[in-house]
Amino acid sequence: MNKKQSLIFFTVGAFFTLILGTAGHFFYEWSGKNPVVGLFFPINESVWEHMKLVLFPTALYLGTASLKVRGGNYALSSFVALFVGAALIPLLFYSYTGIVGKSVLAADITVFIVSVIAGYAFAYLLFNIKRLPFLNAVAVIGIATIVVCFFTFTLCPPDAELFQSP
Repeated sequence: MNKKQSLIFFTVGAFFTLILGTAGHFFYEWSGKNPVVGLFFPINESVWEHMKLVLFPTALYLGTASLKVRGGNYALSSFVALFVGAALIPLLFYSYTGIVGKSVLAADITVFIVSVIAGYAFAYLLFNIKRLPFLNAVAVIGIATIVVCFFTFTLCPPDAELFQSP
């Protein structure tokens, strides 16, 4: 995949994640609170659960594409898209609410959009640099670890603000 193709690929991924993540906000309720759906989409209004809106749509897009896409630093760029996208949610949310003093819906939506775009932008940049085989191998472990953490902390959330529904 050349640079132009990878730019299109990661741009389409960002749009896919924005659309599925936005709709995904409601999937758990629409499913009648199905616990399997709750593993992949928010079960409450906690910041942790909202990180799933970036994580699992991104994982679906990049995981499905991994069956066809070869070359570059695909595993590493996928890990970075997942990690950066999900990690920016609490970072940006707690930053702006610490300044403003409360949550604002328009700002929350902006945090989601910025997080998705940043994750895919970093993925695009890493995909197109010199191949890094060792980091690609480590990234596969990182992806698995992130998914296991999200499943575990959905089922058994720690007693911390990040996991508490307001």
